[in-house]
Amino acid sequence: MSQDTPPAEDRTPPMTLELLTLLAAGIADLALDQLGRSADRAQDVPRRSDLRDLLTDGVVELRKRGELATRRAAAGAENHLETVARRAAERVASEGHPRA
Repeated sequence: MSQDTPPAEDRTPPMTLELLTLLAAGIADLALDQLGRSADRAQDVPRRSDLRDLLTDGVVELRKRGELATRRAAAGAENHLETVARRAAERVASEGHPRA
């Protein structure tokens, strides 16, 4: 390899304004598509016979997501995967199972 050729990681083209614009347009299009699909599904919700169960499941799911989000935010520098592994190991140990 000659001295004039930069390493592979230095040869990546810089992000151009055109690329950033296209990426932003793609993200916006995806978001609008998802919003349209959600609106279509929302129109069918009032006619559902299991609306109460659907709302209950939604509240439970949002609560779980909120717990995960607050734990993630509170963990700070603590490694999430290490925390999950430690909790799993503690749960297995508390159930009396031998550790692998």
